Amino acid sequence: MAQELVFIKENSVVTDSLTIAEMFGKEHKNVTADIEKQMDYAGEEFSTLNFQRTSYKDKFNRTQKKYDLTEEAFTLVVFGYNTKEAVQTKIKFIQEFKRMKEYIQNQQQPKAMNAKESILANMKLTIQLNEDVDGMKEDIKQLRHDLDKKLTLDYSQQQAMRNAVNKRVHKLWNEDMVDKKIYETTRRVYAALWKNLKDAYRVNAYPNILQKDFEEAMSFIEGWRPIFNGSQSA
Repeated sequence: MAQELVFIKENSVVTDSLTIAEMFGKEHKNVTADIEKQMDYAGEEFSTLNFQRTSYKDKFNRTQKKYDLTEEAFTLVVFGYNTKEAVQTKIKFIQEFKRMKEYIQNQQQPKAMNAKESILANMKLTIQLNEDVDGMKEDIKQLRHDLDKKLTLDYSQQQAMRNAVNKRVHKLWNEDMVDKKIYETTRRVYAALWKNLKDAYRVNAYPNILQKDFEEAMSFIEGWRPIFNGSQSA
């Protein structure tokens, strides 16, 4: 069965932080950080009514925190997610909140159908909801694929790359793996590494490297050797 964007919990319609992270293409830890920031800003009264901390088991069977959110809490948290793809995703969530609330209202109305009709109607609604979610997830998957071709390194990735370059240069220099007659100072080793990295990914500045190439670029840095007379060092 496809994962639902929203679901009923204790007679309330909610979503959770794992679903938000998946559908918006974000790391779960970053979504929970956004949630906790908004809880702090919103105050205890609003947060108690609209956020609920729960838990789940990760792939290593460790207990990790997650949050359930009402529609009001969801809207508050994703307010700042404003790329074209994020806005389309927000619209889909809002539609599903509306659909599920209408479903609850219909369930609470006096039963006009007999038991068989009610079962068939519920089955039809469930099938339709699952089909809609499957379709939306395929659309978002395609959007995410297209976005991967355009997204450049974020701030944390840039910082990680700078740290990796620093670590590599110091290791090469301190372990005498650099021809110091050629390079003279670590500054020249830095310049050589950055130039080779930019040339390898055909960019004029390292922040323009694509996010999808981040791990590969980090491996490039970790394995980089300075050039000795036209050949790579051993």
